[in-house]
Amino acid sequence: MKKQVLFIMATILACGTFAQQRHRFASGEPYDIFLSVKAAGGMAQGNFNKNYTYLYGGGLAFEIQMEETRLGFGLELAYNYCVPQSFKRNYLQTKYNWAAHQVPVFLTANYYFYNEVFKPFVGIAVGTVWGKYDYSLSTEASTEEYYLRDFEGQSGWRFAFAPKVGILISTNHKHAFGFELSMPYCFEAWRLENQYSFNAALTYTFIID
Repeated sequence: MKKQVLFIMATILACGTFAQQRHRFASGEPYDIFLSVKAAGGMAQGNFNKNYTYLYGGGLAFEIQMEETRLGFGLELAYNYCVPQSFKRNYLQTKYNWAAHQVPVFLTANYYFYNEVFKPFVGIAVGTVWGKYDYSLSTEASTEEYYLRDFEGQSGWRFAFAPKVGILISTNHKHAFGFELSMPYCFEAWRLENQYSFNAALTYTFIID
């Protein structure tokens, strides 16, 4: 019986030691893994607003957050649906009256001011955005001839970045909810104009500590 008890205790200690080791870097600094789901919405700005009004979508994020330096590095994948301006319906045939679809793929870096229950942060996301747009990204909105050209759309990848601020609130050591504001900016490429928007997102994060 003593041998069985000793074996169980040794197993528990070994598992605890392994759990600590697998969440530490070679330097010894502990870290957490954040797995997040986001629901986002935003308002189109600048040239983007001349053809689209607002956007909404969602995303998934993976982040490694270092506890001592309070830095987090990760990867984010999202999808956005962009709603077209209503005036397009006066010019576009139904088959051309497309909304825009975007797939951002970002590398992210965040700095957390506190590593407690409340975790306010600032960050930057850098990467690329694939988009499929209707053929009226031009700023010309007055000529019917422009909108009836035989050109059914454009798509492609563009370099983009997104500064952001937000807060993460831990309900316990495994779950957290958050809110963030960001300004994604896509650079001009080929026939695609530069664009930006002001976005807000609600997040749920599962923490592997």
